[in-house]
Amino acid sequence: MLAMLSAVLGPYAAIMGGAGAAAYVLSLAIVPWWLTCLTTHLASKRIRRKLPLWLIAAIGAMAAGPFVSLYVYFVNSIAGDIWPALNASLPATFSTGHFKSAALSEGRAVVLWIAFVVIFHETLGWARFAPPAKEANCEDRFQLSGAEWTAEDDALLRSLIGSGKPPRAIAMEMKRTVGGIRARTAKLGLRNNRHGDRSGD
Repeated sequence: MLAMLSAVLGPYAAIMGGAGAAAYVLSLAIVPWWLTCLTTHLASKRIRRKLPLWLIAAIGAMAAGPFVSLYVYFVNSIAGDIWPALNASLPATFSTGHFKSAALSEGRAVVLWIAFVVIFHETLGWARFAPPAKEANCEDRFQLSGAEWTAEDDALLRSLIGSGKPPRAIAMEMKRTVGGIRARTAKLGLRNNRHGDRSGD
């Protein structure tokens, strides 16, 4: 959307025409976006997703910077050969204006990428670079596995069985294994997930 607004409102349509401006601006938007997705994905894998999501996005965007700069230079060189008037609207390569423009573009790109990743994650559930919920809960899922059963644990087990919950759901809630729940259920003389029902399984 930002690319198309730039194509319509920027100076490119007057130089390249509508179709040329759209192709030029989209080429400067889609490929850098893909490169940033790739570097952010690699960064999240490399650091094992232990950092906050916004920081992972920032590292990915900054890592993509050199590759994006080379790609933009390549695209501008080709576009400048096709539309010589484009060179007049761009700062000279390796000039002070060029480096200032590049730094400003890089800063905007990093901020926008962080905002997009975090907003998509918080509002749309886009968890591509965020730790999956099951990975986050893996450590404490069986936290009490093998621990001694207390009177409070037994009371909770009776209550959960009486409510009709299946062994797997009870195991998740009590942070024990399904086998441990079944063994304790049998030891307490509970049957068929019903408190006091001693009929066969």
